Amino acid sequence: MKKPKITGSNRRYLFVFILFVLAVSVFAVFGDKGLLDAYRLKSELSQINGYNAKLQGINTELTEEISLLENDKRYIAFIARKELGMIGRDEILYKFEE
Repeated sequence: MKKPKITGSNRRYLFVFILFVLAVSVFAVFGDKGLLDAYRLKSELSQINGYNAKLQGINTELTEEISLLENDKRYIAFIARKELGMIGRDEILYKFEE
């Protein structure tokens, strides 16, 4: 069995085919929506998911605090003392001079 002989026109087609495959490969890796872009987007998605999880935790804490403020009188009194400096009816405030 003989090897097929590569003629001038066949070489040209082979060369064009190889260039075409290289060009497609370059665009697949570096082009818009290529492999590098997909890797960057995957990394960005991971960061966004982490940020969303953090926000979900904050939302849960705020929802619990809203529930306490709506339903728990002791918590309301605690917040009034802590943030507003208020005292209860049966409490006495002593101020000492230095």
